[in-house]
Amino acid sequence: MNTKNRYESLKIDCLEDVEPVEAQSTWCVTEERDEIIKISTSPLPDGYWVYGYVVHWANGRTSVRQPTAALGRFRSQREAKLYAIGFMFLYLDYFLIETRARLHNGEASLLQAELF
Repeated sequence: MNTKNRYESLKIDCLEDVEPVEAQSTWCVTEERDEIIKISTSPLPDGYWVYGYVVHWANGRTSVRQPTAALGRFRSQREAKLYAIGFMFLYLDYFLIETRARLHNGEASLLQAELF
């Protein structure tokens, strides 16, 4: 299992105590019947972006984090989403095969967006 986010260089650490913020945008990476991954993003007043996530695992459990600078601040919404995808890749072995493919497709769509 990989233990480092491949998009770590995009993250700007936040060393202060921060509260979660309300999500302004939600991206449904996958909405398979058995597993769901949603990445939420929100801009901060200082112009940086933060992310959060909701994962409904195939085993019936749920992992939730509201968007917060505690997870890092990012220069753009795209960078926040890429970092969130990289975070999900750390747990790739725990996802169903279909979900893994959707995560790779989501990453590819974000990377291609930079080309155009």
